[in-house]
Amino acid sequence: MKNSSQLNAEKPLIGRHLPWVSNKMMQARGFTIVELLIVIVVIAILAAITIVAYNGIQDRARSAALRSDLTQIDKQLKLFQSDKGTYPATVSTNCSTTPDSATNKCLKVSSGNTVSSYSSPSSGNSYNLTVTNTESNLSYVLTSSQIWATKNLNVGTMIAGTATPSNNGTIEKYCYGDSEANCDTYGALYTWDEAMQYSTAAGAQGICPAGSHIPTDEEWKTLEMSLGMTRSQADTTGWRGTDQGTQLKSGGTSGMNIPLAGYRSTAGSFTNFSASAFVWSSSESGGSAWDRALDSGLATVNRYTNDKAKGFSVRCLEN
Repeated sequence: MKNSSQLNAEKPLIGRHLPWVSNKMMQARGFTIVELLIVIVVIAILAAITIVAYNGIQDRARSAALRSDLTQIDKQLKLFQSDKGTYPATVSTNCSTTPDSATNKCLKVSSGNTVSSYSSPSSGNSYNLTVTNTESNLSYVLTSSQIWATKNLNVGTMIAGTATPSNNGTIEKYCYGDSEANCDTYGALYTWDEAMQYSTAAGAQGICPAGSHIPTDEEWKTLEMSLGMTRSQADTTGWRGTDQGTQLKSGGTSGMNIPLAGYRSTAGSFTNFSASAFVWSSSESGGSAWDRALDSGLATVNRYTNDKAKGFSVRCLEN
């Protein structure tokens, strides 16, 4: 007959307290809700980073295709001008429907790109053409010698109108009325030093993207003369020209579409929204800098010098 100790020894192990089984069960337990949430957040962050990087690669590829098209278009139009003695009155992109003629030039562009506007002054010695990528917001104005961005620059961190930017490694911008939405629509406003990133070299890249720069005073003149301004008019100060201001404003034939974004005064207030536009050049004059101004009630363009501490718009020019 078996004693109690022998009976206990032969009992099944089910229900007994086994520390080694308990530890393994703890090690093999599932995720808690908190841990799952952390994993989901990490995955979302990684996905967002991947999407941003992919979009950046796409934008760079589209920008490169636009620049390539602009280079080829410029060559085609200059060959036309050399052959005919004048730039074409019109351009097209469907060569089977509207082929080359004595007054029309058919241009070939990459998939996703389109010629959204074209004009040539009656003199026929210059032209302005806008090429836009239909899959993004990228767009450039091509003149007979320059490639301009079609939007005012909007990069950096917004600071209050009453604040003063400094050379601290961070691009600091003003938004009209201290509203980021105005920067998104009309572009940001910058002091001259901040726009130039504290360089004083005419033609400096400043806050413009790689491959472009803040236009010099002379480069602004080149644009104005491509729109019909004479050299003597371009060299003067004050309001000058004929209808070049109208051509440069939003809806104008130049394709520049410069909005009347107003400016930020040295006192820190915002003024002249929808009434005027002020855009920096990268050229100094004494302790001031040359700029261009447009007015809602005037067809001409103002060339003058202004206090570098004012907040003006920036328009970039390709190198």
